[in-house]
Amino acid sequence: MIRIHFTAADLGRVVFPAEPEPLWEAALAARALGDRAIPPAARRWRRQAGPLVRPSMRPLFKLIAPAGQFPDFLTPEVPAPGLDPAVEVLAGTPADEVRDQLGPWLPAEPEPFMRGLLLGRAGSRRALGIAVRDFHQQVLAPSAAELERRYGADLALRSRAVLQGGVDAMLGSLHPDITWARPVLTSYGLGSGSSFDIHLEGRGLQLYPSALTAECLALDAPGRRPVLVYPCSDLPLDDVAATDALGDLLGRTRAAVLRSLTASASTTQLARRCGISLASVSDHTRVLRAAGLVVTHRSAGAALHSLTPVAHRLLAGEHVVPAVRRTR
Repeated sequence: MIRIHFTAADLGRVVFPAEPEPLWEAALAARALGDRAIPPAARRWRRQAGPLVRPSMRPLFKLIAPAGQFPDFLTPEVPAPGLDPAVEVLAGTPADEVRDQLGPWLPAEPEPFMRGLLLGRAGSRRALGIAVRDFHQQVLAPSAAELERRYGADLALRSRAVLQGGVDAMLGSLHPDITWARPVLTSYGLGSGSSFDIHLEGRGLQLYPSALTAECLALDAPGRRPVLVYPCSDLPLDDVAATDALGDLLGRTRAAVLRSLTASASTTQLARRCGISLASVSDHTRVLRAAGLVVTHRSAGAALHSLTPVAHRLLAGEHVVPAVRRTR
């Protein structure tokens, strides 16, 4: 059981990453490959991903304990998006931080990679960076679009809950095994294991939905915002599109683009989230912009797309979309 204690200030500091974070995805995916208790979507993913694991990825798996725990330094806060900045931050983890987190769990004579990591040696740091990079490019890349779509679909549900009922409604509907009784968010685990408390004390909370876990995981490290990983909704994405009148009206792809913008995104991010080309994204956002559902502005040389208030209300269900069959 995990009990997370909020203050009034913390309720205004609940955040979600706009898209999956590379190091969290690597850690959760590596954990899922050896975890029996994973949801159906993860089991399907594992059958495809397992055979793709290569020897170069062993340093990553050496940091995942048999029971599924992994050290906090494997999922640091990264100031910039993308795999390269994440690997750079990971490789730069101070040796004393690695020793504090790994030392108590290692044998007196750890194997060479671990010993090098404890001592801050460049070879072990480089091997870990290569392992994470190879894991992303060879194991996660084939399923990245599907995992991002599931992540985005869950964010859409949370956004609608906030729009319709505020933060309380969102926290109270995260997962059947999570309860919210202000000011405590309680996660009940898969077994009768130990319980612990996290006191936010104004730091806020980052929520992270994952299709690769069946239980909640928490990170509470000094000097950073605590993180709660929870199982994302396992609603099949095809069913969402097939039963939603918005998809019938706009077309499934264009409706998926609209839903993906519950968190603002660049053209490249939208292409990844929806599994479509950059040209297709540009075409769909142009039509949605003309309909008054999307606004686009330039930021750091990239086009950043966001929903208009009308689109937010539409996705929140405040307007009923007529079930019109779209023709080609």
